[in-house]
Formats: sequence, structure tokens, C-alpha cells
Amino acid sequence: MTRIRSTCAAALAAFATLVPIAAHADWKPTKPVDFIVHTGPGSDHTPYREHIGPTLAEELQVLYLDLRGCGRSDMSTPEHWNTERWTADLREVFETLGFERPVLLGAGWGALTAIRYAQTWPDALSKLVLVNPVARILVPRVVARFDELGGPAAGEAAFNFLEHPSESTVAAYMRECFGVMVGANNVPRLLLNPIWNWPVTISWVDGEARSLDLRPGLSSITAPTLIAAGTDDPQFPQASIQEVVDGIPHAEVHWYEGARHSVFRDAPESSLTIREWILS
Repeated sequence: MTRIRSTCAAALAAFATLVPIAAHADWKPTKPVDFIVHTGPGSDHTPYREHIGPTLAEELQVLYLDLRGCGRSDMSTPEHWNTERWTADLREVFETLGFERPVLLGAGWGALTAIRYAQTWPDALSKLVLVNPVARILVPRVVARFDELGGPAAGEAAFNFLEHPSESTVAAYMRECFGVMVGANNVPRLLLNPIWNWPVTISWVDGEARSLDLRPGLSSITAPTLIAAGTDDPQFPQASIQEVVDGIPHAEVHWYEGARHSVFRDAPESSLTIREWILS
């Protein structure tokens, strides 16, 4: 599935000096390699080490990445906070670490970079896993789902942030909307544990989010693909996920009824399904 041309320790040392991205590895040198690209923008990989990561690490080598500007990676500058740059960074990571045709898992916002990678280098992945993936951000659709699932205050906060991103509107968005996305019981841990880089969040929503549309290239994805999706993620609505499902007709699709943004928490069986599919 994946060939390794260098040891993890040596590759990570070279990687740290060449690529402004932080990584953490659960390393088992004889097993297939899976890279996890986190959701966001502006968050980090930390939550994945609590659910999907350990499940995958029982049978796979798992490497978690903080994309440029996120988490522990180099902050870089706003002109580099875009999907093409993050995709190119991934390519450089794989080449620097010496991996050929790894498994790539992109979750939520991170699925945008995973999709773009699979579009740009169709033969470079052994398998592709997309969790709550969308190909574009359609504001009316997102606002409508927050209205339905969280009430008028959540819908208004979502609209204000997506249309007028700023420090004040992202604060209101996190206050009114985050619990709707991940469940109230998860809010304290998911706010406090990750490293949040709010300038990246605000910049991306105010910039690329307004025009990015990966739908036209979905049919170019040839890697075996698994899509795992919750029906009730307001940030990445089911109708938007369905556009990705329709665009990759060969994908194996698993819907998890009632699961929201934290699919791995709301539907723990999804982690086992993904692991078994990767190993199949």
C-alpha cells in the first residue's frame, strides 16, 4: 500500500527543517501510513488523537499534520493561507518524509485540502478518506442548518460571521454555534485543548471561502475513496456533502444519522469502519 524510503526519525528531522508544518506520529514502521488532515480553519490536529487516531494506530502508522498557519505549524502569512498552498505543502511533506502513495484522511474543512490533493495528483494516494467533506462553502445553506438545529441565535451568528468575518463575529459564532456543531458536553475540551489561530480563521472565511469550488474536478479523483458523513453537521450540511458524493461516483459512502461535526464522537463505529476499509 505505502512504501517508506527512509526511517521516521530521520525523515521527521529533515521535514522539520524544510516544511513549516508540525507533525506528530504514532509510528509502527511495518504498517500502512495514514495522514490525518484536521478540520478548521485555524484549529489543529489535537482532537483526532482522542478518537479516530488511536483506533487507526492499532493497525496503521498514523501521522497528524497541522497545516500551515494552524496549530504548532509556522504561522506564515495570509497570502499562503489557501487550499493550493496547503495542498502543495502536503506534497512536500510526503516527498520529504519519503512516502509513496499513502492513505490521506481529510475531515471537515481539512477535506478540502485532501480533495484538492487527490485532484492534482490522482495516482499519488493509495486510498482517500473524506469525513463530512464539502467542495464549496454555500452560506445560505450553512445558515439554514444552524437555524434548524440551533435556533435563530445560532443562525444569525453564523450569517454574521460568514458574511462579515471579524474578531467580534467569530467570537459570537463560537459562543452560539460551536455547541450546535460538536455538542454542549464537548465544548470545553474542544475549545481549550487545541491551539486556535483566529487570524487564519477570519482571513480564510473573508477570502478563499467566498470563491472556492472544487466540484468541477471531483470526477478526476481516481483513488479508492471512502466518505463518512453525519447527517446533521450544520457547518458542512448534508446537501453540500451530497455534492461530493455525487461527484465521486466510485466512492463508498457511509451516512451516520444524527451525527454532527464530530462524527467520530457521535458515531464511534465510524472509526472502525474506516480502519477496516483502509486495511481491506
